[in-house]
Amino acid sequence: MTLPRLLVAALVFLALPAVAPAQEWPAHPLRIVVPFPAGGSADAQSRLIADELGRALGQSVIVENKPGAGGNLAAASAAHAAPDGYTLFLATTGTHASNVSLYKNLPFDPARDFAPLTLVTMNPQAIVAGVKYAGLDLKGLIGKLTAAGVDASFGSSGIGSATHLAGDLFNRETGAALVHVPYRGQGPALNDLLGGRLDVMFPLAADVFSLITSRKLTAFAMMSERRAKSLPDVPTTAELGLPTLRLSPIWTALYTVAGTPAPIVERLNRELVRIIAAPAFAARLEVAGYEVQASSPAELRDFAAAETAKWGEIIRTLGVRLE
Repeated sequence: MTLPRLLVAALVFLALPAVAPAQEWPAHPLRIVVPFPAGGSADAQSRLIADELGRALGQSVIVENKPGAGGNLAAASAAHAAPDGYTLFLATTGTHASNVSLYKNLPFDPARDFAPLTLVTMNPQAIVAGVKYAGLDLKGLIGKLTAAGVDASFGSSGIGSATHLAGDLFNRETGAALVHVPYRGQGPALNDLLGGRLDVMFPLAADVFSLITSRKLTAFAMMSERRAKSLPDVPTTAELGLPTLRLSPIWTALYTVAGTPAPIVERLNRELVRIIAAPAFAARLEVAGYEVQASSPAELRDFAAAETAKWGEIIRTLGVRLE
């Protein structure tokens, strides 16, 4: 064999390891990193998807819960994983839109460090209160909360969370002076709302769907452009004369690590969209109040960029900034 042929053969041999992983993928279990504790709505979505994706790929898909720091711990962990298609991340409005403006130094870059796969769900935030405000409409609720001498409060799932930002926006747009009480997660806050220790909250419609339908909580309005599919009788803030008391729907989406081979990204997108768009799968989420919406990677990239700009403007207006 002549020297040029030996050189060509060597180059071809060296190139094989770079091609083989994509051809053999997946050769072992995958994981979905979730920035919330087990048992929450994001965790439930992830586990449903993990079961279906595992069957489609012929490998187990493990859900790894990493709560803390507004989702930043989990996002940083996923962002720094190997770009081999074995790590997926369940992103949220926080990790991939609002946190860019909330935190001075993020340990990851949502646009640079992740490869978009698909949207999963979209959900508006609701204005809800306990039984002591039952029978009022939104105008009546605002009147009670802004009355002279009233010491009222709202709970959130943590400082900088969407439920916190919604409460600050409510104060700004209505003239209320609700005291913010942050919790480590939404569950404990909802328990205190039900127990009368808080006055109002601004959770996702899906997170309080069963509490609203069972009349344990009253939904006064949706802070969105349109009504929630799961709660069609609850008007929007715009319908009730408060068009500026509005936020983009909170969303979840799936990403993998930037630099993952294109064939793997394409395969993941194809399988995930098929799973999310399947009527039976969508029905399992919609019956619990979720609004399911799949997308292409390009659609998710453009959507996240627009959401980052929207939330950045809101955060700058409210003057919220975290370390």
